Amino acid sequence: MRCLAICQDELVIRVLDEILLPSFEIEFLVDSPALARRLSEAGVHITVGDLKRKDTYHKADISPSTCVIVQDTGKRGLKKTLENIRDAGGTLIYVLGVGTGGIY
Repeated sequence: MRCLAICQDELVIRVLDEILLPSFEIEFLVDSPALARRLSEAGVHITVGDLKRKDTYHKADISPSTCVIVQDTGKRGLKKTLENIRDAGGTLIYVLGVGTGGIY
């Protein structure tokens, strides 16, 4: 199964890459070129894009069968990100709350 993880924290990306890689074809999407460069050099399959734009998710080629994991960083914009993923064809969307203090 293909998985797209939208994360902004290097530790979260490395943990998900380690845990999910044997079972999933995983790709990460970040908005930081520096983070992408660092992780790419470490062998992580990663892409840079504007997370607030719907065409970013079209370019990521998500489909209804793509598992999409979105890290909730506690910043504004999560709702818009989820709407863009849904509008681009994503249906298996999971929000990962890490240190946000929210209840999921």
